[in-house]
Amino acid sequence: MDTIDLVKLKLSNFFRSKLDRKNYEAAGIFTKNNAISLLLRKRENPQLLELSQSCDGYDFQCNNLVYTYPLQEKAITTHIHSFSQGEEQFFILFGKNYGKIGILNNTTISYVGSIPSPKDKTVMVSDFKFNKQYVSYYGSRDINLAYSKDLYTWDSSLQPLITDARPLEVGGVYQTDQGLLLLYFKKEVDRGNTYRIAYLALFDKQSPETLLWRTNSPIWSQKDVWPDTNARHIGTLYKDNRLISYWNVQDQIIYAINFAGFFIDPRSITVLSKPKTLHKHKNNPIIKPRSKNDWEAFNTFNPAALYADNKVHILYRAQGFDYVSKVGYATSRDGIRIDERSDTPIYSPSAHFENNTTNSARHDFMSGGSYGGCEDPRVTQIDNRVYMTYVAFDGWSPPRLALTSIHIKDFLSQRWHWTKPVLISPPGIIDKSGCLLPEKIHGKYVFFHRVFPNILIDFVDDLNFDGTSKWLKGQYQIKIRQNMWDSRKIGAGAPPLKTESGWLLIYYGVDDRDASKYHIGAMLLDLQDPTKVLHRTNQPIIRPTEEYENNGFKPGVAYPCGAVIVKDTLLVYYGGADSVVCVATARLQTFLKELQEKETASLERIQIQEVNY
Repeated sequence: MDTIDLVKLKLSNFFRSKLDRKNYEAAGIFTKNNAISLLLRKRENPQLLELSQSCDGYDFQCNNLVYTYPLQEKAITTHIHSFSQGEEQFFILFGKNYGKIGILNNTTISYVGSIPSPKDKTVMVSDFKFNKQYVSYYGSRDINLAYSKDLYTWDSSLQPLITDARPLEVGGVYQTDQGLLLLYFKKEVDRGNTYRIAYLALFDKQSPETLLWRTNSPIWSQKDVWPDTNARHIGTLYKDNRLISYWNVQDQIIYAINFAGFFIDPRSITVLSKPKTLHKHKNNPIIKPRSKNDWEAFNTFNPAALYADNKVHILYRAQGFDYVSKVGYATSRDGIRIDERSDTPIYSPSAHFENNTTNSARHDFMSGGSYGGCEDPRVTQIDNRVYMTYVAFDGWSPPRLALTSIHIKDFLSQRWHWTKPVLISPPGIIDKSGCLLPEKIHGKYVFFHRVFPNILIDFVDDLNFDGTSKWLKGQYQIKIRQNMWDSRKIGAGAPPLKTESGWLLIYYGVDDRDASKYHIGAMLLDLQDPTKVLHRTNQPIIRPTEEYENNGFKPGVAYPCGAVIVKDTLLVYYGGADSVVCVATARLQTFLKELQEKETASLERIQIQEVNY
């Protein structure tokens, strides 16, 4: 943002430029018939609203119109936001823990609806409907969305559209040529004062839940203009391709902040691609614990997957109530319905580095409640062998990566003749999320693994690890991204899948602003240099929103370990709440196309007339 103009309003024939603190307060601002209207309320009778109008947004003339509206209990603090639909002018009236929708009838505002959440500030898009429904953005902690056909019953989005470590509040939403432009505030407390910091976000008109871009840095900060001063936001208008924000300062003077020379540097914008079309299957969860088998009676989760012999082979982490992790097995011809499932584990702890001889474990090393064993398998076929990487944990030492393999004929015949496992990551370091690329690159095997907080990549000449001196080193990194959904830590999920567009890596991410949630995203890596990220989702492709992802050993977790391509379908397998096995699908070509789409962030410079007072 280049500059702003700060203009004290003219209130001609009313009470000049200074509000009578004893008698009046600004209640709301709105536009209609090319005029800007300021609503002012007499404190002695808060039901009465007096109207003052302006053509330019700065010089207001009182026209002596008086409106009344029905009071709610404690409604004396009511603030008003307006939106319109055709010939009708609606008003949202905010009070303490309530919000009503009214419509102007002669000189009376009558209630005709209610807002989605009584405790949250709400804005609605003027003269706009999506699928014949009103569209409302709301929030006092996160930014959410809701739809309504009748202004009474609202259908809210399953997850917030914008989140932050600090409380967020909507300020206004406006139709533009590029999309639905949302002004929102981040609240900051300093020395007992609460300040608002303004940001912008753009949503898709064809999909109002789709966030296209948002500003990384604030376009304006209240603290820069009014430090140690009480300033209340009255409302912000988008008129004639310009933004004007109105503020009541110290309950005496009304200022208009005109965003003059409105220009957003593209470098200050996070460009967000449209959400990818990955759909959770209605049959989820597809694998659950079975009480009849002690070894998998507690949890079944974090599944590896391999497509071979016209079947999807699922190798999942399983626990009984001894809290020891083993590997279970199931097959599916369509990738969704389980056709066969083993009653015995196909892989169990055998080496000293994955056996716990005690009845306890170090809690800071535990994952999924495990006291030890073989955790979170990933499988890759290279030539005639199937390689399995997994996390080996003895209950007390830092978890490390281990490698074993089996001949493809034995694998398909379910003769579980695995090779002796060997550690491939160095001692003393927590190393997880290991997987192997399904083919060599320039004659070298490629490993992906995770040492907090980044994905590491290694190129090795052979797979002859000795468990004593040859370790993965972390030669290359794919890093976390600040202020995004994967800002705390990331890890490879499924071994990368080869596509015509690049290596498709399904990965997981954790947000620094909410470390309790695991989300799933996707990357496209260069076919010849998999350390080079070509495309990366700026939003998760899977969020833990379903009951089976939030009701289990660890709520809020969607954790991938496997993915396959069957004909033109991508299937991603993941653990829900560290308790069950789930699957999500997409048409591969559609998914790849969307993954490669770039949304152009643009907001033109606004030309305005200089206003001098």
